[in-house]
Amino acid sequence: MTVYAIAIVDSEGDCGTIYIPGATFEDEGTWANDNTKTVVHVTTQMEDYDRFAKTNYYKDGKWLDRNERTGEYYDWKDEAWALNSDRLWTEIRQERDKRIYVTDWTQLSDSPLSDSKKAEWVAYRVALRDIPTDNSNVTSLAGVIWPDKPS
Repeated sequence: MTVYAIAIVDSEGDCGTIYIPGATFEDEGTWANDNTKTVVHVTTQMEDYDRFAKTNYYKDGKWLDRNERTGEYYDWKDEAWALNSDRLWTEIRQERDKRIYVTDWTQLSDSPLSDSKKAEWVAYRVALRDIPTDNSNVTSLAGVIWPDKPS
């Protein structure tokens, strides 16, 4: 049997890594680097291994077809793509916190802003804090509607 590639699959059959081995290659079974993953020999020759990994999953000893990932915040789970909202909201909150942080100066007592300008920045910062509530249905960072920054 000719082995054309080595695939590293997780417990859901998702192929996170696929590579062409050199002269020697790992045996099939539990992956030595991470015992939650499995080494699978790919015995079919193909032109695009990356595409293969994106459109196939491994289950019950065989490769099955699937659609490509529907977005960067989706994980393969229970034979379907599922939104990983924890990962998405971690990134959204990091971006939101960064935007709040760079406006901290506007609220200092020695800020050169007028009271009316400070009030605009307060409203902007409140809108940033409301991002999770106002964007609860987003499925990507690009889908977040960010408030307009005061001028």
